[in-house]
Amino acid sequence: MGRLVAAAAAAAAVAVVAVTALPAPAAEPIDPGSRMMLVLDSSGSMAEATPDGSIRIDAAKDALREVIGGLPDEQEVGLRVYGAEVFSQNDPGACTDSQLIVEPGTGNRDQLTAALDDYEPYGETPIGYALQEAGKDLGTEGPRTIVLVSDGEPTCAPDPCEVATELAGDGVDVRIDVVGLDVAAEARDKLRCIAENGHGTYYDAKDADDLVRSLDTSTTRASRPFDLTGTPIEGAATPADAPIIETGQYLDTVPLNDGLWYRVERTAPGSTVHVGVAHYSDDIGNSGSWASVRLYANPDELECATATSFPLGHLGYTAANTWRPDPEDGCNTADVVYVHVGDSGPQAFTGEPIEIAVYEEPPLADPSGRDLAAAPEEPAWTPLDVGDPVTDVVPGTSISNSPVVSDGTYAFDINPGETQVVAIPLDWGQNVQAQLDGIVPEETALGIGPTLQISGPVREAGSVDFYGGAPEDWSDLLWGTIAVGSPFRVGAQSLTLGYLNRTAISNDASIPGLRYVQVSYPDASGPIAYTLTLKTNGTAGEGAPEYTDVDGLTPPAAESALVDGSGSGSGENEPGGGPGDDNPTGDPTGDATGDATGDQALSSDD
Repeated sequence: MGRLVAAAAAAAAVAVVAVTALPAPAAEPIDPGSRMMLVLDSSGSMAEATPDGSIRIDAAKDALREVIGGLPDEQEVGLRVYGAEVFSQNDPGACTDSQLIVEPGTGNRDQLTAALDDYEPYGETPIGYALQEAGKDLGTEGPRTIVLVSDGEPTCAPDPCEVATELAGDGVDVRIDVVGLDVAAEARDKLRCIAENGHGTYYDAKDADDLVRSLDTSTTRASRPFDLTGTPIEGAATPADAPIIETGQYLDTVPLNDGLWYRVERTAPGSTVHVGVAHYSDDIGNSGSWASVRLYANPDELECATATSFPLGHLGYTAANTWRPDPEDGCNTADVVYVHVGDSGPQAFTGEPIEIAVYEEPPLADPSGRDLAAAPEEPAWTPLDVGDPVTDVVPGTSISNSPVVSDGTYAFDINPGETQVVAIPLDWGQNVQAQLDGIVPEETALGIGPTLQISGPVREAGSVDFYGGAPEDWSDLLWGTIAVGSPFRVGAQSLTLGYLNRTAISNDASIPGLRYVQVSYPDASGPIAYTLTLKTNGTAGEGAPEYTDVDGLTPPAAESALVDGSGSGSGENEPGGGPGDDNPTGDPTGDATGDATGDQALSSDD
């Protein structure tokens, strides 16, 4: 069971790292999303020493005791062991020797700690049966993760690879991560099979330190499902009843009828109001779910802007702003900006959550704009050199919990249906390239491979349109045209940031701030490992405008999220968090498990 504890310890350690990186806690509990079951080995081989000289079970217990107290209070975690009570395979019950030690829950930390002293290395290795029981332990609601820690091959039926396939394909929404501790080649193949069939990840650990690191990564990912976040708000059916919103991040539900109305009360004449949305989509492009944003100075007469999302992955997003070139235009001067958010796509998502981001940009010091730099030209793609990858960054599952990284190459793996996000600062005069490299897996569907998108701080797109003219070094998105085992490459590039981009179709690249690089992966293919290479081009600050100082308004900056997880929707203004200046986790020089969410999170099963 030593391994078992190490695994749990690692999981706990991961949680501790994530917690210490968070900004001020939200007023309401955050839904951690996934329930987690640690399935740990108490077979006789756990009495052996690891290459660093420690006894496996002792190292595991020590690690878990150290970190279990740091598990997030909101995370549901349980503990199951196997091979703890029946000594020999010839003895009755050896192949069903697995016990639920601590049920999944949030108030069980003392139980988890006390359980450590009750088990010593003893029996056989009925992995398949233990996995079946863990699936039952987790129930049937919501995303669930099994973390299996083992050092050997199964010694009993059923075949754990077949069990993993059943759990992942039977409508049981389970992901199975596996950590192999100092295992031989044959055992490693079997454990890797379990992870692959269970839509999870296999981690190789040679000693206790490796085990902790592996579990850290696994449990961090398990506790952060893809989510939309923000202060809960209820939009109105008419402009007259619209609630007031201001700079911040909100969460509403798409209605059945004609959309939702909100109001932004302008802080100063001449400010630019930016409003964006993000939402789930079951499909991509013309087959996906669309959302629209419309901004009005007068909902009966003067429409200032409209934008529609076009999903390329599991997330659709778009943004609009009120800026007009004439400083006297009503869209620039109206005391109130009316916001309409609607469902406009072929696949309606009535009843689904929608994230709304609002940012009020200060007025220009010179409203005429005569001193503004010209809009930048569209940047050209240049293939990126793949460097030695950073391996200790854990990608986020949404904009709100994405770690902030810098230029470099990062090693990740992604499972079917998963979305991963990292953030990178971007200043005036700069653009960022993102390049994904990997190998086509054996379990390849006939659809598309991973998709790569870049969005801005107000959920704006602002990327170069490569459709119809992808760079020569990119692969075809349709994996049916690429041989299994062949390398593939896709990419994305933001437009160069310039204030006057808002005069053209490239208006989404008109303010600096964090850019969110999003990788989405279809449900029908096998897990893949990949590298993500990021490169920032251009001179920081080039073409920056001069703003008027206005109390309550903050100019955009490269390191800023501009909006965070909170906003004041007609009264309540609960504290929240978002990736920003005070949470720059994920730099290649350090660890990156920063997580920031707002007052409420609604999670997808993706």
